[in-house]
Amino acid sequence: MGKTLVLGATGRLAGLTAKRLLQASRGSLRVATSQEARLPRLGERFAGAEAVVADWNDEASLTAAMQGVSRLLVVTPDFVTDETTVTPNIIRAARRAGTIELLVRFLGMPPGLTARDLTLEFLDTRCGANLHVVAKPLLDASGLPVCYVNVPGWIMFNMASFFFPEVKANRRIAMPAMTDESRMWVSEHDIAAVMADVLSGVTADHAGREHVLTSAERYAYADVARLFADVLGEPVANVDDDTALRAMMGEEFDKLMTYFRHERHAYRNVAHTKTLSRLLGHAPQTLRDYIEASRHKFQ
Repeated sequence: MGKTLVLGATGRLAGLTAKRLLQASRGSLRVATSQEARLPRLGERFAGAEAVVADWNDEASLTAAMQGVSRLLVVTPDFVTDETTVTPNIIRAARRAGTIELLVRFLGMPPGLTARDLTLEFLDTRCGANLHVVAKPLLDASGLPVCYVNVPGWIMFNMASFFFPEVKANRRIAMPAMTDESRMWVSEHDIAAVMADVLSGVTADHAGREHVLTSAERYAYADVARLFADVLGEPVANVDDDTALRAMMGEEFDKLMTYFRHERHAYRNVAHTKTLSRLLGHAPQTLRDYIEASRHKFQ
């Protein structure tokens, strides 16, 4: 196996994947940050990997970062990514490098969703699926060996931002009622394990495929509150309150609410498959498992 480049290594999913690749010694690893000032910290976090500067918005820096790279992971951040610029830059850089055997792109969208299904208001939020419906058609048409890892639900690390602080301080789930929905939840650790395995696997097993990772169970906020109550052994309320979310999101709050108006309906009919269990080789982490493992964060 050749060199793997992780774009977005300072993020949670890409960072966890890079850690797994390092720990398993799966080929040589190159991790990227868009800011030169972050290079020393990135090098410390991923000791044993090569840390480089690669800016999504700078094609030349991407091309330089991809030199000698055979495997590439792309995980773009919400709100700040313009996929009409970023994805074409990545495609052109990968073509110029000429060595990419597999490009793994993370998605979070209902399979088959397209930009035509969304209004401009939703697309302008640049959040979740509204990034991915722009990026995927560009990658599909690129001719590159692309594999999609698609999670059409919530990632469990959202617990830490949306739920843990209020459960710890006030023993309640405090979210706006208009955002409530019965959702699938998938662990970031399981997602990272799959992406690491795909990146280090046989190209022919993954190029041209979309691995859709789902959970067998769905949870509305009241269900999540009951899970917390079971773990804590005391009541946890579910209340309609946007105060904490407003404080956390700041000026992005309205964008998030706009996105939720789409998201809570669009993901309802996503079918569960056993792809996650098959790729992991074992049962995935459940939401209850995740809450129990994280109880020190909200007790």
